[in-house]
Amino acid sequence: MIGEFIEQVTIERLAFKNASQWIQEEPVTLDQILANVLDRGDKLAILGLSKLWKTFLATQLSVSLASGRPFLGWIVPEPRNVLHCQFEIRDVHFHRRLQAMCRALGVTPSDLGDRLQILNGRGLGIVGVEGIERIKHSIEQTPDYIMIDPYYKIATGVENAAEDAKILLNAFDVLAEETGAAVAYVHHDPKGQPGDRDIRDRGAGSNVIGRDYDACFAMTGHAQNENAVVIDVLLRNYPPQKPLVIEFANAGDGYCFHVCHDMVPEKKTSRTKKEQTPMSAYAPVAEAILNGDEMDVADFKRTFQDKTGLVDSRVKAFMTWAQAGGKPFLLSREERGRGHYKKYVWRSLDN
Repeated sequence: MIGEFIEQVTIERLAFKNASQWIQEEPVTLDQILANVLDRGDKLAILGLSKLWKTFLATQLSVSLASGRPFLGWIVPEPRNVLHCQFEIRDVHFHRRLQAMCRALGVTPSDLGDRLQILNGRGLGIVGVEGIERIKHSIEQTPDYIMIDPYYKIATGVENAAEDAKILLNAFDVLAEETGAAVAYVHHDPKGQPGDRDIRDRGAGSNVIGRDYDACFAMTGHAQNENAVVIDVLLRNYPPQKPLVIEFANAGDGYCFHVCHDMVPEKKTSRTKKEQTPMSAYAPVAEAILNGDEMDVADFKRTFQDKTGLVDSRVKAFMTWAQAGGKPFLLSREERGRGHYKKYVWRSLDN
């Protein structure tokens, strides 16, 4: 009886590589869609607390890939076919967001061509493996990148159960293999301060998620600037990269993220108020602002605050630190006259 059943089932044979032959062959050329971060066929996770602009970051990435524009300093080697699937926002609101972001980025319809396809899936019942199959069979052009936003809307089972998480993550694997596309998903962090946790332990639910992806952008609120986010990058296939700070702001008649090059990546944690970043960490920001020149102290303090996101008391504390001691970091001079007072600061050459 068992033998008869086996004869009726076609089992696909597994393909094994002969290592001695394989090492003599030239590896397939990598097809990077985001330079030194993500290849076609890889998986990307965008993680962060609720209401931390994760969807905006995911949308900006999709627009950048489809238009071939740089994404927060990362190079997009060439425009890509993008399928952006969003399941959380009503289409009318996502429509407005998309328009506002494209205006801020200066992206026009001709820049996108037909490369950015949007699936507004709220209320369509697209869940689980069946939902992934439904998406796959509805694809009209071969995608290079597929975004699933958010993970919890398409997931089934119990969020904390590894067995349930593995089913959906495996479906992402199959989707990537069968389409050749990179597959990305947005997922929320559990309650609490994500800045307290290692990036490998981010993301709500089963810890298999943290072991699954090839690349991760982990978003954490900035300790000093409520409009800024620290991005930690975790990569499986490329060298480590330093964290960066981005700020969500209006640009023209739209809005988007931009990189704050001179802002210290100080993440919000449960210990932030007790263990504040040492003042010396902000010295490179001050040095970049002055650039070897003398500057009006009021203009300097205003620019320094914009770059660091520090509150007034912390800016004052930095000025005190920078001008104190036997070898001060900043020097100052005053100009006084009838109805005239000016104070200037500049970088000490002895420090």
